[in-house]
Amino acid sequence: MKKGNVKLVIFFLMGILFSGVTAFVVAESLINSKDVVYEDNSNLAVDNVQDAIDGTCSKIDTRLSDIEDNLYTVKSIYTRGDFYNSTDLIYTGVSLTLPANSYCTITARLGWTNGRPVKVSINNSSTVATSSLASNEGNANPPAGTVSTTYSSYIRNSATVYVWARYDTGESYITNAVIDGFCATKYK
Repeated sequence: MKKGNVKLVIFFLMGILFSGVTAFVVAESLINSKDVVYEDNSNLAVDNVQDAIDGTCSKIDTRLSDIEDNLYTVKSIYTRGDFYNSTDLIYTGVSLTLPANSYCTITARLGWTNGRPVKVSINNSSTVATSSLASNEGNANPPAGTVSTTYSSYIRNSATVYVWARYDTGESYITNAVIDGFCATKYK
C-alpha cells in the first residue's frame, strides 16, 4: 500500500471515530422539552415548551372539528327511466334515494312523443298517487320538455322519492321520465 493511501485510510478512520464521539456528546446534552421555559404569548396558560406544543395541537384539533361541523359535500344526482304513458296518474318506475342530513333540490321532467304530459308529480310513495311532495299540471298543448316540477327540502333521514305522470292520451306510447338535481350532505 502506498504511503498516501495509508494516510487516507487513517484520516478516514479518525473521521468515523470523531463522528461517533460527537454524536454521543450531542445525544447526552439534549434537553427535555419540559425543562425549557416558554413565554406564553398565545394564552395557553403553560410555562414549558412541551405543554405549549400540546396546547397548540389541542387548539388546532378543536378548530378543525368546528370547521368540519360546517362542511357539506355537494353531489349531482340523475336517473332516467322509460314507461308507457297513461291518462291515469301512474308511477313511472323512476325513483331516487336522497341521502340523510342533506339539503336537496331535484327536478322531475317528462318526455313525450305522441301523448302529451299533463301532470308530473314527485311523491314519497310508489303506490299512493296523492302523497305528492311537488307537482305541476301542464298546459293543454305543452311543447316538449315543459312539464316539470321541482322539490327542495332538508332531508333529515334518507328518503326515496318517486316520479308520477299523467298524459292526455291513453294510447300506449313509450316515453321517459328524468329526475336530476343535487344534494349538499353534511360532512359529519
